[in-house]
Amino acid sequence: MKILTLILRLLFGAVFLWSGIAKLKDPIGFADAVRNFQIVGDPIAPALALFIPWVEIVCGIAAMIGLRFSREGIVVLLVSLLVFTAGIVAAWVRGLDISCGCFGGSDEAMNYPVKIMQNLVLGLIGIAALVMGRKISQTD
Repeated sequence: MKILTLILRLLFGAVFLWSGIAKLKDPIGFADAVRNFQIVGDPIAPALALFIPWVEIVCGIAAMIGLRFSREGIVVLLVSLLVFTAGIVAAWVRGLDISCGCFGGSDEAMNYPVKIMQNLVLGLIGIAALVMGRKISQTD
């Protein structure tokens, strides 16, 4: 069970680490992606474009290393994933034709059902890592 939990934590954390690094490479493109959701405008969109990648990187690393803040990192990432998914659903309902900016700048239009399913699977991986990690820590 410990090996499976480790694999889930590494996978979950690595996705967000990769995502955060990709966003840092093109902060202007990511700020544009945030604006395109038409939920927040300036100056909040550029501030989020600078803040979100660091949260993903720090929490992704925390989830992966499995020390004291592993659970907290996973919880923060799960909450952010829920917020991201809500933003995607809101854009879809409003008929926006946008790219998500999830892994840096991209001009490719989002396939909403696929992106929501990807987020659901990623969320389930995070929840499994959280629950299994809790069970392991209770038995130690």
